Amino acid sequence: MNKPSRHGETHIEEWDEHHPGFPTLMVFIHREGQSEWATFKADWHQSSHLLVARRGQALMGFLRFAIQPIGPDADCPPIQFQGNNLLEAKVLAFAVDKAYRRQGIGRKLQEALIQRAQALGCHQIRSHSGGDQLANHHLKLALGYGIHPIVRGADKRGAYFILPLSAVKSPQPHRKVRGPTKRGT
Repeated sequence: MNKPSRHGETHIEEWDEHHPGFPTLMVFIHREGQSEWATFKADWHQSSHLLVARRGQALMGFLRFAIQPIGPDADCPPIQFQGNNLLEAKVLAFAVDKAYRRQGIGRKLQEALIQRAQALGCHQIRSHSGGDQLANHHLKLALGYGIHPIVRGADKRGAYFILPLSAVKSPQPHRKVRGPTKRGT
């Protein structure tokens, strides 16, 4: 069996159910055990988005997120700032094919998510990851996400990851910091 090529350009695209590759993507999503979350819909979702990583015709991974007000999915009223509901991009499903892992595909999908969430006016990105998903934990932490542990059933190592986009929108330029100076010189 040939290993998938590490060469060639990786493309990240936004697909919907009308894309000609959608049926193949759904087979991949099912194989990755993500069908329930890839198709989950809630009343508070304002829109749903599906990012797909491919190289040539090969599907390498996907990330599905929904735009929603912060709060209602936790049975809380929407969080407001200056009279407006704050929105978040909530990651509902994310997977990279085993044959393409450790090639930066997950990072590219997450970076595309950040760009898309900013363009959609989101205040933050939020994602849950089970305790057995340590590679995903490491990726999120490397991208600057904050972490909040959460217990779900027997999983005591799961966590919510939150990336505030206001901090990403206008990073401050790095300034050189001078060390201590000697008086009189």
